[in-house]
Amino acid sequence: MLHSLKTLARDNPVVRALLLRGLSRWRRLTHAPPGLYTLCYHHVPERHRAGFAAQVAFLQRHGRFVGADEAVALLSSGEIARERHFLVTFDDGYADTVEVALPVLRAAGVPAILFLVGDWLDAPPENPPGPYAGRALVDDWLAAGMEIGSHSASHARIATLDDAEAEREIAGSRTALEAALGRPIRHFACPWGVAERDYRPGRDPALARGAGYTTFFTTRRGVATGADDAFAMPRHVLEPEWPLHELDALMGAPRAR
Repeated sequence: MLHSLKTLARDNPVVRALLLRGLSRWRRLTHAPPGLYTLCYHHVPERHRAGFAAQVAFLQRHGRFVGADEAVALLSSGEIARERHFLVTFDDGYADTVEVALPVLRAAGVPAILFLVGDWLDAPPENPPGPYAGRALVDDWLAAGMEIGSHSASHARIATLDDAEAEREIAGSRTALEAALGRPIRHFACPWGVAERDYRPGRDPALARGAGYTTFFTTRRGVATGADDAFAMPRHVLEPEWPLHELDALMGAPRAR
């Protein structure tokens, strides 16, 4: 029943909006526990720049933003449990991440990481849902002090691949991106990110660890609280136009009694 409700909410924007409006009446970020809340965005089109900026400002009132490297250090030391932290991630490498989201982040003093698909850096797929960031825009992102991670080599569904193909997607993308960008790649975000359907929990995080990554990001909702979360990192998939009460409902918690 719960799974069916979640699926209905995911696939039907009207149902999702109604459900989150109801949840927001009793769930608040103000009451959420300490830990790391990772946000996952894809597109931030110009028409939603103001909405994205409002989300960033809202979250700044409820915790501290950190970069991916700092997040790993805080998880390893246990310091993450002292307060709420937010980590901003972007998947796929769309141009509007740099052209629209980056100015908002810089104005707010917020770090972020962009997960690039290795094969798409110089050869994006045909008929994409939006233009991708080429080398020049990626350079702009890095020049602003932001981080880059891997989102696999070809955006394949890794769970469906044999061991050698999975290793190329995970380890091979790190090698290719490091060669292309001239800097270390320490973080991996699994395409789609659902356990069993999109990656094999018993194989793929271990492949990432063996390849030299320090994280394996999923799309499991939740809060990371310690080093054990590093290779099954939860993320909240968000859209920049969502109203603030929906962020409250997704990441908040009921008032303690």
